[in-house]
Amino acid sequence: MSFKEKDANAQILRNFVDFSTKSNQYFTTHLSSTISDIFDLTECASEAMSKVDAPKGVLLLKRKFKALSNLDIAYILILVARGFKFRIVTERVFLCEERAIFPDFEPFPPLKPKLSDNYDIKSAILNAILEGLEKEDEELEQEIIKSLPELLERASGVRYTGRFLSINEWLHQKEQEGNWISEEIFRFGDNNMTPWIMGNILILQARSWHLQEIPERFKGSDFVLIKK
Repeated sequence: MSFKEKDANAQILRNFVDFSTKSNQYFTTHLSSTISDIFDLTECASEAMSKVDAPKGVLLLKRKFKALSNLDIAYILILVARGFKFRIVTERVFLCEERAIFPDFEPFPPLKPKLSDNYDIKSAILNAILEGLEKEDEELEQEIIKSLPELLERASGVRYTGRFLSINEWLHQKEQEGNWISEEIFRFGDNNMTPWIMGNILILQARSWHLQEIPERFKGSDFVLIKK
């Protein structure tokens, strides 16, 4: 489901990770200047429009706008993760707010976690993002719990007072601790982080989820993933 060029996938993923804590206005302002008429409130209100998923919408835009960059694509995918939907009328493509969320992020250090040296792994992470873009938070949570229950199972009904980290900071910290496994991403306790779970976590970051420090280590985890 990801795009064909592995190097392009890596660049799109890099930008998705690096910019996922920016505001919606940051993306809509940029895209309005590079992709004309992609946002149109009147057209988005039309009942005659057809819905397409994110990969199809991006491909349609690439055909229409030859200068569509990997940065533009990453911005679009972040907006789709936040509830924007692709709609088409004849040959025109629009990105409509519909059920969009507008997270308000605090500034985070501009860290760039490595993620992987392998372009196949990077493509797999991007593919997981594409697969999960329109899933509800609860569904993404359940998929994460199946693989890494210690990252989420203590979040329900519990109030912690520890510091918050962005996913980028957390990944950077894990890499600095020596848990980096370039061919698999990194080890989390007794398990390896998979591209599928990484993709789900990155989608949640784009929706304002953070990692919060917990007062004591629990099953190898020192942070819990939680919606701030």
